[in-house]
Amino acid sequence: MRNMRIIAAAGALAATAIASPVALAQSDDAAVVQAHVNAYRSGSLDAFVATFAKDATVTANGLTATGHAEIRKLYSLNFKPGAPKIKIVESGLSGPNVYINAAYVFKDGREMCCSYSEYTIKNGKITYLVSSG
Repeated sequence: MRNMRIIAAAGALAATAIASPVALAQSDDAAVVQAHVNAYRSGSLDAFVATFAKDATVTANGLTATGHAEIRKLYSLNFKPGAPKIKIVESGLSGPNVYINAAYVFKDGREMCCSYSEYTIKNGKITYLVSSG
C-alpha cells in the first residue's frame, strides 16, 4: 500500500512538472495584464505605457498605434481628470492570450459596458493589444 502511494505521488508530481510551464506562462501573462489594469487605475499614463513593449502595437476601434509615443497619444484622454474608471467584468484566457471585458464607470456612477481587450504577452510585456467596444 505504501509503495502504491509513493508511485501515485510520483505520478502526480510528474504530471504537475509537465503542465507547470504552460500554467506558469499563463499565470505570468495574467500578472502582466493585472499590472496593466493596475497602472490604468492608478491614473499614471507613464506606468500604463511602461506595461507595453517598446515596439508594441495597439489596435483599438479602428485606430492603430505602434510604440510608446503613439500608444501614449492614443490613451492620453483616458488619463485626463474626470476620465471614467475601469471595472473588470470578466477575464480569462483565449488560447495563448489573456482577455478582459471591462466597463467604464463615470463619476456619477453610470457604467458604459463593455469593451473587449485581448493581450499578447512576450517577455513580461504587452506586445499586441486588440480592443473593441
